[in-house]
Amino acid sequence: MRADEAISLIFRNGGAMIVGATLAIVGATTALAQAPDSGEIHGLRLGLQAQAMTLDGWGQLSCGSNGGPPRQDLDAWLDFKKCPPEANGLHEVAARFDDEDEYVAKALGEPSYAAQRIGTRVAGHPVVLSALFDDGGMLRGIRMVSDPRANPAERRMAHLLSVAVIDRYGTEGWDCTDFPPAEGESAVGGVFVKRRCAKTLPGRVLTVETHFLRKPGQHDVDPETHEYTHGEFESRTRFELYDPSYRKP
Repeated sequence: MRADEAISLIFRNGGAMIVGATLAIVGATTALAQAPDSGEIHGLRLGLQAQAMTLDGWGQLSCGSNGGPPRQDLDAWLDFKKCPPEANGLHEVAARFDDEDEYVAKALGEPSYAAQRIGTRVAGHPVVLSALFDDGGMLRGIRMVSDPRANPAERRMAHLLSVAVIDRYGTEGWDCTDFPPAEGESAVGGVFVKRRCAKTLPGRVLTVETHFLRKPGQHDVDPETHEYTHGEFESRTRFELYDPSYRKP
């Protein structure tokens, strides 16, 4: 199934709420595309050297945990070697966007302003963003994972971040695989998404993994109390971009 067909499937099955949210994401992506392009994501791009990278636009660096919570704080990109290498030999540095907008939002007391600007967001989605460096300090990979710490309403929409990613890199040429439910997995509101898409571009290999489902033991209605549950679902997007010429030392 092509990526554009997969997106259409989400539109058909997801109802008006998902369509509306997706249109908002596409709009945000289009606006970003019209702005000056400073790099792949917030200025991060393959081939950068850690020693030449500044903290302009960044609020905090730390060792990453494969897209999970941050670990040891870092003072500069050059400190990447303090982060243990992953199995592929790369060092993950998790990076937060500058918090200036967050402070402005709190000072203004404007919920709508704050909702769009607080934290590290891409296409409106809270994300955990990481740069992956080789031992020589070259940026060889970029990882972006929807933030599981987001509130349930935002987390429910996290699988739609994949739509923005695919739109950003062009809907043609993706090789997508849809996986069947594992034992105990079920749909959320009639929608089940467990998909992996890959695409190769000059100098870049892209993968996008998307989940929108209920895991074993999760329910929309509590079987004991018969009350609606809150946040019992998995909705996530994982995007990785690598330099195809990189080889583990």
